Amino acid sequence: MNYKKARAWQDILLFGGAFVAGVGVWGFDSTFLGLLGLAMVLLSILVWWLYYRCPQCHESLGCGNPKHCPHCGARLGDEPEPEEKKKIQHKKKRR
Repeated sequence: MNYKKARAWQDILLFGGAFVAGVGVWGFDSTFLGLLGLAMVLLSILVWWLYYRCPQCHESLGCGNPKHCPHCGARLGDEPEPEEKKKIQHKKKRR
């Protein structure tokens, strides 16, 4: 599983688990649904810990949605490496 799929599954399990737990406990007064939601949240943490890793160095990417690996600096986006920024000089307007 690549880091993008891991991030998607993590979000689905985390928010889905919180929703299932909330509705189960407060809406239906169901301990089973509360525990199922808690299990989904814990599974999302496990997915993050095991699979949300840099494709180059296989270190954890941490929290958030980084554009570069915090350990090796590898670019994580779909876009190719940006070229050097061109310097654009603006002429001052004379009044």
